[in-house]
Amino acid sequence: MRSRFVCLALALSGVPFVHAADADGESKTMETIRVEAEVPNETSATKLPLTLRETPQSVTVFSAARIEDQNLTSMAKLLDSTPGVYSYAWDTERVIFSTRGFVIDSLLYDGVPAAENGNTSSVDDTVDTALFERVEIVRGATGLMTGAGSPAASINLVRKHADAKDVAASLDLSGGSWNNRRVAADIGAALTADGAWRARAIGVYEDRDSFQDLYNTKRKVLYGIVDGDLSPDTRVSFGFDFTDNEPTSNTWGSFPLFLSDGSPANWSRAVTTAPDWTFWDRTTKSAFAEFSHRFANEWTLSANATLRRYDEDLALFYVYGFPDVETGEGLDPFAYRSKASTDTLALDVHASGNVTWFGREHELVFGYNGSKIEETGREYAPDTLAPVGNFFDWDGSYAKPAFDPVGVTLTDNDTRQNGVYAAGRFALADPLKLVAGARFATWKGDHFYLYDSPTVTFHPEYEKVIPYAGLIFDVSKQFSLFASYTEIFKPQLARDVDAHYLDPLDGNSVEFGVKGEHFDGRFNTSLTVFETKQDNVATPAIDPDSGEPIRLPDGTAASFAADGTRTRGFELEASGEIAAGWTASLGWSKYQIEDATGASIRTFTPRSLIRLFTTWTPAALEKLTIGGGVNFQSDSYTTVGAPDGAFTLRQGDVTNVSLMARYQLTDKVSVQLNGSNLLDEKYYVLDEYDNTHYGEPLAVSASVNVRF
Repeated sequence: MRSRFVCLALALSGVPFVHAADADGESKTMETIRVEAEVPNETSATKLPLTLRETPQSVTVFSAARIEDQNLTSMAKLLDSTPGVYSYAWDTERVIFSTRGFVIDSLLYDGVPAAENGNTSSVDDTVDTALFERVEIVRGATGLMTGAGSPAASINLVRKHADAKDVAASLDLSGGSWNNRRVAADIGAALTADGAWRARAIGVYEDRDSFQDLYNTKRKVLYGIVDGDLSPDTRVSFGFDFTDNEPTSNTWGSFPLFLSDGSPANWSRAVTTAPDWTFWDRTTKSAFAEFSHRFANEWTLSANATLRRYDEDLALFYVYGFPDVETGEGLDPFAYRSKASTDTLALDVHASGNVTWFGREHELVFGYNGSKIEETGREYAPDTLAPVGNFFDWDGSYAKPAFDPVGVTLTDNDTRQNGVYAAGRFALADPLKLVAGARFATWKGDHFYLYDSPTVTFHPEYEKVIPYAGLIFDVSKQFSLFASYTEIFKPQLARDVDAHYLDPLDGNSVEFGVKGEHFDGRFNTSLTVFETKQDNVATPAIDPDSGEPIRLPDGTAASFAADGTRTRGFELEASGEIAAGWTASLGWSKYQIEDATGASIRTFTPRSLIRLFTTWTPAALEKLTIGGGVNFQSDSYTTVGAPDGAFTLRQGDVTNVSLMARYQLTDKVSVQLNGSNLLDEKYYVLDEYDNTHYGEPLAVSASVNVRF
């Protein structure tokens, strides 16, 4: 029953799904199917048959099998393999994901929106993929179900559930470059003799260094869930998850790109500006409950509630300036210490079912979802900092400053978002379907930030009706044409040079395309053309003389609101099973983003991306699977600071080649090898704030998987 809610939410937001219960609500043990994008033609009792072909937006699905094949253990690795998605970072801990030129800020757990990362305004990069049955990415605006958000994409994480009625367990052990060690265990079993109550637990421990000197991070993940069938028509689930990330010698910002005479620094990829005492601990704890009941008339009532607590504790160090060519001196230090907590309560309740109008059957849904986010933080000022000295001899032994033990209030924010929505899938004719709906959204906030001017609480309050409409027309048994329209609305906490908050981002997005379904649904293709228009787009404010970002008193970068922003582009995707034992996925995306004058903006993001991955299991060697992939990005450029003023830094095309091989030693034991950036390309990862850093060099890993 739980899957009915997931299917419904995803259908309305443009995400496909796979059901986990049969027509009688009977729990099934889901098998691993190594078909990356195949989606059943039938859904659960919501009767919303939205396959990839029938979804009027660009969609990518990562199954558990594909995640394993590509060794995509983190959110960053997974999204870096997603068509149309590009990631960059401000330092080792703050990773930002974007598509179509916009930051991805919408993350959902089983279709329920979660808070964005407060440090980046993007989705949480600390998420470990071991907890999820699959990950679904719908590109474009999804305001009908998510409310306020950018027109980039939504990432839906579909949790693993307790499906096994007999004891089932697995153990994954892996090791790789830079002392990367990882253990993941998964066990599930029935709690009652009839299997009506079942439990599952997952644990992960990871300890790794980096190609960057000194850096180390440890990750601990725990997950538990209990699923129960109260009756054939009523399902409940209770669960929790815990993620703890503990990096040390992490960077804050990046390294100087030039020496004092204006010559390029040309550091090795191991360069770091971190001392040995920095850390950025982040802990997330969640508890969730799900309920679903199917009535005799086949209508379903579903509810999902999540309580999440995020804590961070950090001590950071930053250097700026340009080292002297001879002495290596000339860099200025800056240290920072803070603690923060964020509490999020999210709830979704909805009813769904079928109606018959004018001789045709249609599906309807009515619901409510909302969230309350409370954030508090304190800042602790450092005492006098010692000189950096000769940066050429940097080994991280810089003395740790004493920080004020009491501190001051840095943030005190309260954000409340509510939305009621209604939508339907209407059969207008045999070949023509309409998916249409609207959401009435409210957004209220009480925001205090120490460095605002004036330092008083800011009380934004907004209301917005967000419409959504999509048409799907079947032109043949294999192909459908589609078109969709939705509006965009997002309050934002970016501030201008006077420290005033910008008005909400506002606009609309239109998509057109064709989708194909081949080989009995085992292989899917799509071509999407899109255009997005927006006003009040937060754009970095750059000093035209120095090329440096204009900073506010707290050191954060100021922005200005760009009106008349327009993005146009296309996305081509093909994925699934080409032949017996051979699967492949290909994504090619290209876009342009311009301001009202026609000038390109956000030029640090590549305009063209290609994501290719394939696996093959030879019929004569059925225990062997080999595969490989190519991630390509086109050239990009950004403005950075140099001793003589603003400088345009360009990064050429980048091609990242990967390979994998897995051998099934026995029915229960397999071994796997993975390699990435096999050409060992040295390249810059650009961003909008002069935090340029190097991409990861060649890396390899080996793993052993045991099923019990």
